[in-house]
Amino acid sequence: MASLDSARQGGLFSGDAWDWWQARRLRYNLTLAAGGWVGYALAVGLNYAFGHPVWKDWRGGLGMTIFLGTVFLVVMGFANVFYLLGPGLEGSVKPGDVERYRKTAFSMGLWGSLAVPALFPLVQLAMLIAHSK
Repeated sequence: MASLDSARQGGLFSGDAWDWWQARRLRYNLTLAAGGWVGYALAVGLNYAFGHPVWKDWRGGLGMTIFLGTVFLVVMGFANVFYLLGPGLEGSVKPGDVERYRKTAFSMGLWGSLAVPALFPLVQLAMLIAHSK
């Protein structure tokens, strides 16, 4: 944490950029977590809709859910590292309309991050269609 505080004071994160972005980090993480659960549910639902049960019993379902949940937490960790690009770039770009930059950059980052869990059911759908022929 000391390195982030020193980076903040050293000018990497300008003005109140750090505070603005940190105030939205929980919303970002909750949205990303919800996106992961929805992506997982859609992928499982697609498999069952195509007649390909994912698990033989509840133990398999629990194990797979725990495994994929853990993997997604690692992915969320990487997403949070990339989240630092928001205040970091703001400090180097120094936009004229800071509020507009922040809202646009936050939205782009959030939707870009939600693309990761959205790819999971899309890949599943493509594989199910390819194997159904």
